[in-house]
This record gives sequence, C-alpha cells and structure tokens, in this order.
Amino acid sequence: MNKRMISYLLAKLLLIEVALLGVPLITSLIYRENLKITLSILLTMTLLTLLGLIGTHLKPQNQKLYTKEGLIIVSLCWLLWSFFGALPFVFSGQIPNLIDAFFEITAGFTTTGATILPSTNVLSHSLLLWRSFTQLIGGMGMLVFALAILDNYQNNNLEVMQAEMAGPIFGKIVAKLKNTAQILYLIYFILFIILTIILWIAGLSFYDSLITAMATAGTGGFAGYENNIAYHNNPVVTNIISVSMILFGINFNLYYLLLLGKIRTFFKNEELKLYFFIIISSSLAIWLNVKHLYPTLPESIEKVFFQVAATISSTGFSHPDISPWPLFSQTILIGLMFCGGMAGSTAGGFKLMRILILLKLVKNQMLATLYPNRVLTLHINQTPLDRQTQDSILRYSIIYFMMLAGLILILSLDTNDFLVAFSAALSTLNNIGPILGTSQNFNLFSPITKVLLSIMMIAGRLEIYPLLLFFLPRTWSKI
Repeated sequence: MNKRMISYLLAKLLLIEVALLGVPLITSLIYRENLKITLSILLTMTLLTLLGLIGTHLKPQNQKLYTKEGLIIVSLCWLLWSFFGALPFVFSGQIPNLIDAFFEITAGFTTTGATILPSTNVLSHSLLLWRSFTQLIGGMGMLVFALAILDNYQNNNLEVMQAEMAGPIFGKIVAKLKNTAQILYLIYFILFIILTIILWIAGLSFYDSLITAMATAGTGGFAGYENNIAYHNNPVVTNIISVSMILFGINFNLYYLLLLGKIRTFFKNEELKLYFFIIISSSLAIWLNVKHLYPTLPESIEKVFFQVAATISSTGFSHPDISPWPLFSQTILIGLMFCGGMAGSTAGGFKLMRILILLKLVKNQMLATLYPNRVLTLHINQTPLDRQTQDSILRYSIIYFMMLAGLILILSLDTNDFLVAFSAALSTLNNIGPILGTSQNFNLFSPITKVLLSIMMIAGRLEIYPLLLFFLPRTWSKI
C-alpha cells in the first residue's frame, strides 16, 4: 500500500477545503458578522492549512495508485472534510456539540439534507451559506471536484473517481480522466449558475437564490428557512425548483451527449425513459388520490409534482404537508425514496440503472425457465452487459438490503415507531433527508446513533463499498 501517496493526496485535499472555506469567510465579512463567527472560520482554515502544508512538504517518488489506495482516499476524504467542515459551527457556538455539527455537515456534503437543527435561525448568514455550499460541492463528488483542479497528469486515478461516482456504470467520456472531471463539473456549475439567475429573476433575493440553487443542484434539500420552500409562497419559484430537481437527477454524461448534438441518443436512453415514466405515473397516481385535498386544480398539480420531484431526486425539500395524504400516496413516496435518480447524477437512492438491470435479470430468468436451451443476453441501451457487471449488481443489492435491515434494527433501539426507524434508515442510506411518521428531525436520536447515521450517509453516498472496505483490517495489510 502506498501510504505516503495517500497522506500526500489527503493533505492536498485538506488545502482545497481551506479554499472552499473562503466562501463563508467572505460572506461573514460582507455581512459584518460577530467577530467570533469570523474567527471560527479562520481558526478552522488555519488548522487545515497547517495539516495540509505538513502533508505536502515532501512529494512521494512513487505516485502510483491502485484500487485499494483509491478506496481509502475516498473514504478518508469524506470523513476528514466532514469533520473539519463541522468545526466552524462548534467554534462559533452555533452548533456547540461536535457530534451534532458533524452530523449536520455530513448531511450537507453527502447531499442528504438531514438535520438536527430546531430552526435555521440559529445560523448566521456565513455558516448558513457554508451549510448550503457543502451540498453544491458534494453533489457531483468532492473527489471529482478535486480531480478537476489538481495538477495530476498521470491519469491513473480512475479508481478514485469510480469509487465516488454514484451508480453501477461509470466510464471516461473523454480520453483524459482529468478532462472528464472538468467537463462534468463545468456542466454542473453552468446549470447551477443558470438556476441561481432564474430564481433571482423570479423574485428571490440574491442570497436566497444562491442557497436554494445550491440545495437544488446538489439535490441536498437544505432550505434557508424553517418552513422550507413554503416560506417563499411563490408558485413560480416552486415550479422552477420542481423542474430543476428533475434535471439534476439526470445522468450528467447524457448532458454531454446533448452538447455533442446527439439528441436521439439522449432520448433513447433506457434509464432516462424509466426515470420519466416513474415521475409521470407516480405524479398522476398521487394526484388522483389527493386532488380533493386542495381547493384548486393548479395548486394540487403544483404540490404533487413538487413532492414527487423532491422525493425521486432525493432532494428532500418539503412544501406541502403530506401528513393528510392517504396511505396510498405516502407508500408511493416511500417507493420513490428507494428508487432515487439516475446513475451519474447528483441524486441519491438505489439508482434507477440498478432497478432497470434487476428487472431485466428477472425477465431473463423467467424466459430461461420457459426456454432452457435459449441463449439469453442482457442489453442496456443496445449494448450487451457482461456477466461480471450483472453479478456485481446482484452482490451490491444483497449488501444494500442487509445494511438497510441492520440499520432499521439498530434504530429501533431509539424509537418504538417502525415508520420512523424505517424512513430514517432509508433517508440516510439513500441520502434522501426527511423522516416520515414524526414532526421531529434527527435530533430525536442518541449521540451514538447520530454518529452511526453520519457514517451511513457517507456509505450511501459512496455506494457502500469504499467505506465498508475501509473498516476491513485486510484493506490495510501490505499484501
């Protein structure tokens, strides 16, 4: 194991976080906030700078990375960035408990949007912006962001990028991996900037447009106000956010195809077709079930479409109060929480690509039973899917459901309500955010459980394997 290269890259990544903390620092100065808040950000930046400079003092001669090193770098980066990112909240006293602050900022970086805060009013402008900014960075992946800007031309970090990108299938869209990361983040930031401007034109203040666009682009769902998107009381803003959440739940590789003019290839994508089919059918089914609860047709359509978009994209924004909704509609929402968005998007969830492959595997198994001598192949977008990838999907599914069941069992020690335990487990592992069945947030859980849920958020964001292997002793062996 190349431990010196691991520590060297981690030190570089800590220096990147120093630069990112410049955003809340500038915000604090603009709003002339309490000196304690500004110093809390500066102190965190100082600690990160010292660690970063010590770690990058000597550049390792052997810079080769293998899968094992890639997994460790990814896991440690998410843990370290979340830990140090939480320190400004602790130093400023706005979230004095370190475990609570770690949970909150982990929910930001993983774009889960889960919270322990009773109200966002306890946060200053700078730290509220930092909380939202973590979603923007974490949306496409912190390591993908780092790879896009680090001076590394060896192009040997595919293991790092594969370990972090959400979804079962990932490949380079251009020859150089660094260029792939740059293209993905360029598309991502352009869409974010466009959304910010549109929200500003629609009537939000520039600050509100920023934090709302960050939460939407990263599909994190951290709102700037206690009553979430309902605070704005603006149907135009609501509909803009609804459409945007769906757009950010689409595989960003497909947007690159659009830039190349491959429009037919974009719309023929099987996962995209499934994505739109689920959105349309779920919205229609829920609307037929709840339309009598709203006084006008436009309002019922607006509320239903928003909730479906927020759930399947894993953004987790709340606008309508869904507690009066019938069980049928709430069950559909739970199904959407499980599904999530497309592979290669900022959305969380199990991913529709896996569901699509599993459905085709079931179909092939049924055909094999009827026609034992028939040779069956599985195709995705007219391309054969090799047996190794099919087996990896099945293995991941087994591990995923085992972890979900185990997490529900552990959470049952903190609550006697099954819906609360189930939705909390699903929200953290799938990076969704809200809890169903209670008016409380994640502060209802014990400190130990919050630490576990924080780790589960990172595990869900990294698709389980990197963090799971991180805790295996064999991963750290010299073999």
